[in-house]
Amino acid sequence: MTARSQAIAGPALDAAPAAGARAAVEIRPARLDDIKPILTLHREAFADKFGGAFGASGAERGVRALATAWRRQGLLAMRGMIVAEHAGEVIGTASLRTWEMGGDEAGTAELAFQEELGLWGAARSLFALSLLDHRIERGEGFISDVAVMASHRRGGVARAMLARVEQEARSRNKRFLGLYVSAANHGARTLYHSLGFADLRTRRSLMARLFFGQASWVYMRKDLH
Repeated sequence: MTARSQAIAGPALDAAPAAGARAAVEIRPARLDDIKPILTLHREAFADKFGGAFGASGAERGVRALATAWRRQGLLAMRGMIVAEHAGEVIGTASLRTWEMGGDEAGTAELAFQEELGLWGAARSLFALSLLDHRIERGEGFISDVAVMASHRRGGVARAMLARVEQEARSRNKRFLGLYVSAANHGARTLYHSLGFADLRTRRSLMARLFFGQASWVYMRKDLH
């Protein structure tokens, strides 16, 4: 959802793939010309995060601010992100972030947010989004931005993207995969459990509850070695 490495692992996804669903879907690296469809998808899939970060009526301005920040950052904003494409349409996203990828250009994002949201709006949004940040360990492949278009869920799309992410993490010699998911998101947690992830710890935040309506996030981990 943002240029940060955040604890966003998506809404209910696809616990049971439909036969033949993957054949028509291409999994590929995200490109700069994917920014608009990616953010359109994220706004729908992460509606609670957009509402919490940008306010009930500010989601569209938030999309514009994020789009501006991503375009200015260029390929840096796209690193580690993959998309699922079906019939020329982006229907899913997932991101793998690693320690060696480094941080994001926070100044670029802050300036873009100020231009679109004003000083107070930018400060509020950046603070809210910081509540979802995660410090990536050296041996970790951290997964975020897992989202599938509503009309394509339960068709194996999320599983296909997560398989690609795991393959990339293994190629980078990562020891484990990690992700955060809302404790209340039982559909996503069931999917991750079926893929070999286990609950490791729960992060609780009253501030996150204030902004996003959710106070508990489960960190799930899958060992790769």
